[in-house]
Amino acid sequence: MLLEFGTAQNIDGASAGAPAATTADCRLLDLVRMTFPELAILTSRLDQSGGDHLLLIVNDELAFRFPRAGMHDLRLEIEVLRQLRQRSSLRLPTYEYVDPDARFGGYRFIDGVALTTERFGALDVAGQANVLADAAQFLVALHSLPQAKVAWSADWPRTWTAAQFAGRFHTERLSIVIAHAPQLADPLKAFYDIYQLDCPRYLAIVHGDLVCEHLLIDPSTSSLAGIIDFGDVALGDPAQDLLGFWNYGPAAVASIVKHYDPCSYDPGLLRRSHNHFVRYRIDRVFEALSLGARLGTSEHIAALQALLTTFTHYNH
Repeated sequence: MLLEFGTAQNIDGASAGAPAATTADCRLLDLVRMTFPELAILTSRLDQSGGDHLLLIVNDELAFRFPRAGMHDLRLEIEVLRQLRQRSSLRLPTYEYVDPDARFGGYRFIDGVALTTERFGALDVAGQANVLADAAQFLVALHSLPQAKVAWSADWPRTWTAAQFAGRFHTERLSIVIAHAPQLADPLKAFYDIYQLDCPRYLAIVHGDLVCEHLLIDPSTSSLAGIIDFGDVALGDPAQDLLGFWNYGPAAVASIVKHYDPCSYDPGLLRRSHNHFVRYRIDRVFEALSLGARLGTSEHIAALQALLTTFTHYNH
């Protein structure tokens, strides 16, 4: 059973006019206290940046994740992580506190900082190579994990296919583009016409959201320290887990692919990962629109035009 909330504003017990963050903080804190009375709570703060969960930080050392209603089942995440810890040397979340109904759970922070593009760029050549090799080894461990090894009897969630993303664009977003940035309509349609044909040779267990902020680096050793946020774990195209590495540049992705698939068993891996990256960046633009940004701004138009230019390069 998942907690029935979509945003902090509609959590049960919210009073009219109460600050949303304060109300959510108190509600979730009460749940943690009632479920784990032995846990001494000195401080807490709420992080609402996650699209599919709320995060309550306790004592600046524990992260309690509360999946939003209709989102992932925490039990699947916990079981996949349990299996992965036997296959990967990287530090992964270990849930020490799990609600009996699996509505939420808490794990201790993993030491490290997000591997931003700036931090990656500051590494020397050897450091970058080591980080990418470690990431590739993790992806091999995850994508080769057999479903049968995971104690999960319910239906597996699946990531959206390229065809589903293309369908959403045509039904929900194309009209917005035509109205506010008509010069992008044909290039975007051309992208989705090709993207919708992307189909992996097989489905694997994927992280589902392997972007910069979920890759942690140890600043003292310049090595990959751990990986977090497995809330989107599902069956999907292995290439989707490579899209975040395009933020570090084409050479970084080529290095990952070389370590991950040295015999080129999946010859379309690099191309599909780039297409997923372009689609991901397009989605971020539309998310900005929902927050009040305007599609017609020169910044958004230039960013999309640049992405679509690189798409043409990798698909011809």
